[in-house]
Amino acid sequence: MFVQVEASARRLPDLWRLKAVTWCFTAIQAWYRYSTQFLTTVQDDTDRLQHKVEALSKDLQSAHPNQLFPCMSADLSSRDQTRSLVEQVFKNSTVASKHSAISILVANAGLGKRIRDVKDIEEENWDEMMEVNARSQFVLTRSCLPGMRVQSWGRVILVGSIASKGGGINGCHYAATKGALSSMGQNLATVLAGEGVTVNAATMIGATDMIPTPKSTTWTSDTNLEALKVSDPGLAIAASIPVHRLGQPYEVANVAVMMAKTGYLTGQEIVLSGGLK
Repeated sequence: MFVQVEASARRLPDLWRLKAVTWCFTAIQAWYRYSTQFLTTVQDDTDRLQHKVEALSKDLQSAHPNQLFPCMSADLSSRDQTRSLVEQVFKNSTVASKHSAISILVANAGLGKRIRDVKDIEEENWDEMMEVNARSQFVLTRSCLPGMRVQSWGRVILVGSIASKGGGINGCHYAATKGALSSMGQNLATVLAGEGVTVNAATMIGATDMIPTPKSTTWTSDTNLEALKVSDPGLAIAASIPVHRLGQPYEVANVAVMMAKTGYLTGQEIVLSGGLK
């Protein structure tokens, strides 16, 4: 899905003037809720999410009639759809008349299937996870880079997971995909640094659909954590986090905006873990 954001001015040495900059957000879980900056997030299934993104686009268009907020979707488990996604956005004549490149890519696609024991992870599970979480992110990044290089300016913002550090409640197949993103980002940051393109990653433990609890905020000192681990894995994880809660999507969005604003930041992985080591 694409949301195009225009803000005041264009580019300074250290930037925060994103005039007519095109943002591309890829999402299966998704990222959009209108805020004073650009984005926070919503989480829902794909069909309901599509409606929410379209509604958001209309709200933004109404509030900012001189700007563009097109929405497009693709199944990132499909190689053909993934390869054609960036091309698809520029088939919109209104977009193409104003822009020739995706300047900021937030690669937030993610698939998670909680299979913790390696004996239960089939090769098909591994391949499916790699396809969506790693390969599609590589393809979309590669598709955006030519335009970024031509204009000597670009931002690639990857969304990782604490699973790549050995944490989380998903299996090694999920952790491997997030580790792949981290390594890809660090390599690309080195390759692209001299071309005005930065690459960074936001890595977190967060309140996602893979943590099946609406209660992951606070608890009392007499909570039986052992019993909790059985009945409520999400809250049990939160109990081990020093700030005593899981991360929220808008907090990741704040970091993404900071990464877009800061031209001197590249090759970094910012871990949002509430103090969890």
